[in-house]
Amino acid sequence: METAITALIVISLLVLSILMVTERSLSAQASFSESLRQMQDGIEERSRTGVTPIKAETKADGATVEITLKNTGNAKLADFGRWDVILEYDTGGSWQTRWYSYTASLASNQWTVAGIYLNAATPTAEVFEPNILNPGEEMVIQVSVSPAVGSSTTNRATIATPNGISASTVFTR
Repeated sequence: METAITALIVISLLVLSILMVTERSLSAQASFSESLRQMQDGIEERSRTGVTPIKAETKADGATVEITLKNTGNAKLADFGRWDVILEYDTGGSWQTRWYSYTASLASNQWTVAGIYLNAATPTAEVFEPNILNPGEEMVIQVSVSPAVGSSTTNRATIATPNGISASTVFTR
């Protein structure tokens, strides 16, 4: 009788242990599957995203850099506060490499979206989904720099979207 009770307890513990290990294994598999799905979604989003610089120039005696980008992908782009804008430029006396934060209206050492257009050269304003850079549309961004970009210098701007797609362009003053 004592052996039967001990055997029952041991068997119960074994069954519980097996159930716990099985549950943990299934939980780990579900987490792994979810991570794989999220990774695949990110890869698909990046494959549909493309930005191409059209033009970059300095304005206001080198205190503002204006960059025109075209959405050459198939994904809509927004959430500009999560974009990265990095300028590498020569002030004429020193070399500056700086990341600029987004702002709704242009402020010192920040960048903003000056406009989104069907064609920035004409400038034909967008009409479909305002403040979203749709495929085929062009966006003009302005970066306020201090110190100003030096005269007769060659400089570089790099813009990156939140999903990791970047575009670089060279500009001179």
